[in-house]
Parts: sequence; structure tokens; C-alpha cells
Amino acid sequence: MENPGFDVQLLARGSVTTRRLLVATGLRDVLPDIPGLEERWARDVLHCPYCHGYEVRDKAPGVLGWLSHAVGFVQIVRQWSEDLVYFAPPGALSAAERDQLAARGIVVMEGSVRQVLVHEDRLYGVELDHDAVPRDALFVPPRFAPNNDLLIELGCEHDDEGWPITQADARTSVAGVWVAGNVANPRARVITAAGEGSAAAIGINADLVDEDVRDALSRTASPRGA
Repeated sequence: MENPGFDVQLLARGSVTTRRLLVATGLRDVLPDIPGLEERWARDVLHCPYCHGYEVRDKAPGVLGWLSHAVGFVQIVRQWSEDLVYFAPPGALSAAERDQLAARGIVVMEGSVRQVLVHEDRLYGVELDHDAVPRDALFVPPRFAPNNDLLIELGCEHDDEGWPITQADARTSVAGVWVAGNVANPRARVITAAGEGSAAAIGINADLVDEDVRDALSRTASPRGA
């Protein structure tokens, strides 16, 4: 399918006409609606034990079990602290999960989290229905959502959660549109996203050269019957 090109409107200065697009608009963290949580995000409300585990080593963190995979998540955090509390929704844990948590000394607190407690610009606890549990930090495994407004506007196909459907070379279903990084791959770290951008750029360049060859052949082709 031939690509007609794109007219990209810029906020700062007019527009740019381009033959291909590489969309790398990233993702956003979707958090549970708990008072105080968003304000402490990336301070003492943390999202990644690999990124922030060392910061809370030998302290008293907690893990919010609001997603199904959080049980595995809390076991990773356990590597950094022996004083760890898992805040679980009532009735969410299986018997096997309870045994696994108990085996590693992880305390389970069941109930609805009402808010995080802050004093003098520092998180000091988590409030449940009837209890305030002292904690130095709180890990909240986020749910990722792609920043896909532009891709949807362009008509790119996506799955039920909004992630673009791509070919092996990161092309989308719309001719001339590629993606790279977290807008298509929620697990991509900086180095991974950079590599995907480089690979997409190579694919885009090859596609442009193919188009240039077709255009050159079209201009130089002899008329039929000559």
C-alpha cells in the first residue's frame, strides 16, 4: 500500500510534512484511587523493586496488592527487607499464596486501604479500615496504559488494552507508521526503547529507499509499445 505522507501539526511552530512517522509517545502509570498516593508517587510511593529496592534496604516497606500479579511482586521486594507488609484485598489470597508469604516472613494485612499517611513531607504509614500500619515506603505495582491517542487517531489497529498491533519490524497497520518504546512495549527500559528506535529507524530508511527506487523506475520507464 502506498503511503501518501503526513502533515504533522506542531504546538510550537506550524507544521512539518513527512513521508514516514515513528511514534514513541510512551506510556502512563495508572494508579488506584487512594488519597495521598499520587502525591507521593516516585518519592516514597515506589513502583519498581529493581529500580528502588536499594533505597529501602533494611527499612520497613509495604506492598499494595491491588493487582493480581502483586503476590509475585512482593516476593521480589522481600529480597531487600525482612520487615515487609503485604496489603491484600479481603479474600484475594489463595491458601498456597498465604503459605508462600508466611514462609518468607511477609506479614499480610487484609482490608481496604483508605489512605497513605504523611507527616512533615514523609510517608510514615498506611491506613486500613480500622488500623494504621507504620511503614517507611509503599510499593505500588502500576498498571501501564499506552499514550496511544495519536495512533488511534491515525487508525492503527490495537488490542483490547490499547497496545498497537505491529509487525516484526515495528510497523503498525497504517502504512508509513512505526512505533518504538513504551507506547508498544510496556517492559521496555531506556536501553531497550533506544534499541527499538534504532531498529525502527533502519526499517523506515529501507522503506524510504524502496519507495525512491519505485519512483525512479516510474519516471524512467519507457511507454508501452515504444
